Amino acid sequence: MSNMNPATFALALALLYFVWPIDLVPDIFGPLGRVDDLLILALVAWQAYRMRKRSSTKMNAGSGGTEAVTQPKNPYQVLGLAPGASQDDIDARYRLLAQQYHPDKVNHLGEELQNLAHQKMLEITEAYKALTA
Repeated sequence: MSNMNPATFALALALLYFVWPIDLVPDIFGPLGRVDDLLILALVAWQAYRMRKRSSTKMNAGSGGTEAVTQPKNPYQVLGLAPGASQDDIDARYRLLAQQYHPDKVNHLGEELQNLAHQKMLEITEAYKALTA
């Protein structure tokens, strides 16, 4: 029971509520008594689906971090510069983008946006390294 997924546990409790005769609207009222059971079951199933979807996107985001860095991209496009830009332009653009996407600047946003900003910051850093090497 200690290694049970929280979504699975919630679904098990909802099923138990569904078959239990004593609840908000007792089952002795016939079909009306099952309405609240079905609503609770549907709500818990929906929440369990969202929890599983959220956990699967977290796992995908964890593996996607290295994928975004290793994909070859044009460093000028990543920084939003024209090819052949001067070193001063590259430095200025890097500083501007680093300020915009730095983790300290986006820590008040939701987790998804923080992950996107992290990926973008990795791309910006790789592009800058490629252009200054």
